[in-house]
Amino acid sequence: MLATLSEGAFDDKDWIFEIKYDGYRALAACDGQGNTELYSRNLLSFNKDFPDAVQNLETMSHQCLLDGEVVVEDDKGVSRFQLLQNYQNTKAGELKYYVFDILNLDGNDLTALPLIERKQLLQLLLKKEKLHNVIYSDHIEEKGISFFASAEKNGLEGIIAKDAHSPYRIDKRSSEWKKIKISKEQEAIIVGITQPKGQRNHFGALLLAVYDGAELQYIGNCGTGFDQKTLAELYKKFQPLFIDKSPFKQKIPLSATVQWIKPQLVCQVKFTEWTKDGSMRHPVFLGLRKDKKAKEVKREIPFDMEKKTKGTKAVADGTSKESDYEMKVGKTILKLTNQNKLYWPDDKITKGDLVNYYASVADVILPYLKDRPQSLHRFPNGILDAGFYQKDMDTDKVPEWLHTEKVFSESNNEHLDYLICNDKETLLYMANLGCIEIHPWNSRIQTPENPDWVVIDLDPEDIAFTEVVKAALETRKLLDSLEIESYCKTSGSTGLHIYIPLAARYDYEIAKTFAQSIATQINEILPKTTSILRMPAKRKKKVYLDFLQNRRAQTLAAPYSVRPKPGATVSTPLEWSEVNSKLDVSKFTIKNTLKRLDSKGDLWEPVIGKVVNLDKAIRKIYEQGSE
Repeated sequence: MLATLSEGAFDDKDWIFEIKYDGYRALAACDGQGNTELYSRNLLSFNKDFPDAVQNLETMSHQCLLDGEVVVEDDKGVSRFQLLQNYQNTKAGELKYYVFDILNLDGNDLTALPLIERKQLLQLLLKKEKLHNVIYSDHIEEKGISFFASAEKNGLEGIIAKDAHSPYRIDKRSSEWKKIKISKEQEAIIVGITQPKGQRNHFGALLLAVYDGAELQYIGNCGTGFDQKTLAELYKKFQPLFIDKSPFKQKIPLSATVQWIKPQLVCQVKFTEWTKDGSMRHPVFLGLRKDKKAKEVKREIPFDMEKKTKGTKAVADGTSKESDYEMKVGKTILKLTNQNKLYWPDDKITKGDLVNYYASVADVILPYLKDRPQSLHRFPNGILDAGFYQKDMDTDKVPEWLHTEKVFSESNNEHLDYLICNDKETLLYMANLGCIEIHPWNSRIQTPENPDWVVIDLDPEDIAFTEVVKAALETRKLLDSLEIESYCKTSGSTGLHIYIPLAARYDYEIAKTFAQSIATQINEILPKTTSILRMPAKRKKKVYLDFLQNRRAQTLAAPYSVRPKPGATVSTPLEWSEVNSKLDVSKFTIKNTLKRLDSKGDLWEPVIGKVVNLDKAIRKIYEQGSE
């Protein structure tokens, strides 16, 4: 589990605070029979590097999987990364393994337990085992601001804030863990060296980069932090990686002669601040990081904001004690406003919570929004006030970086400037406008007359939800008989949505005709509990089998969209095995969607990736009707 870089310490009774160690993150797998594997995040073995720690862990009498940090402390008890780098050669300082979490104990998976309970078990275990230099990483509760001040006074690197009730999210970077640094440090990829000058040997400075998406981004040169021995050792490592061409796609303005290096080696650098052009000011080399992969290295800018406004300190997960602040997303600075406004007053859920949710699920939801006109459903005053729809964007007033497309609206009988949401910054811009729910078209701007899916909306009218489930299962049974794969999600309100992937192969008329045929057959199977009549007065106490959603410009809540309903429910993809009499759609909310995604992944992915053969299915329906 990884922490999100954040700005500003805070007090919170539901959070605990630990020291941020300056070492190597390490997992220890102990079998309780004298065997231990100590390894890094990217599964590199540390057994030969830190045999003292391994020997201690091998005396463990229980099978367990521990998470912690290997450090070397100076004579004041402060961990120093440079001491750790040189430990194998100098043995200077004291090697320790601080353990702050436990994932498994005697074959029992503990990751779903709240953090505070995991730490209690860990503390009892290490107290019983009494291992030398394997130490329980203690914490304080609630008082993060004073703890940060104490860490600063004692020359520590920073603190880690953790939600005391959070599960352990394997291989995920979560805002439930936050790193709050005192000094600025950055992992960087070494991509080149300059020629040495004066009495220096081997090289002058390192050229450093990070990844921005799939491309390398230059972040400056580092020419300090080396002695002659370090220069020689590094140059020896660089030589096998020398390349002739720059690894950057864009030209880097450099006056010095450069020897380019294959972007594989990662180093740790401390610096004073980021410059306006995105470089580090006064960088100092601390050492190589063999526990990090180059592809993982990105610019570390606090998630909360790149530039704070004046006022109280920010809470460090994208939420803020400030109501207004700025956040950098990609190359865009978003101005987020009224983040403390309660959108769900009864549930104490704010606009900021909504923005943070969409920031967390952006990578998952964006494929279902890409290139689709958006019908903005805005609730600027929260769910208790009536919201309103907005299709047309005022292109003279919105930011220039927003992507809009002129699309003809049949209901308005004119071309409108629809917003297209293809990136995270646009998604958060929409959330900041009060778009609680996200409503994309079923087709893309490239193929506006051809939907990417057929949808059947099961909408109950004053009837038990178990009847919705029955209708959904009968629909799946019918589709299975036609050899058509289907996918179900909660509407986020009271119903269910069944989708059939088309990949824009058919037009809306065919999609609607097919959906109508399916709905009609289900209505014939369940005439007492379902209806295909559009007027609500004529379908009371029945499940409306809505096939009319299969029309140009119609929209439904996207998968993973929040809904303006009590509890902040989310339209959630389901496994068909979950569609049963025990299904409760109100249980899928903004508070547990991330955990569900961690455990199940994106169940909706085949809806975009597959295509069904409607021609074959329609022929089969016709043949069955003829019989």
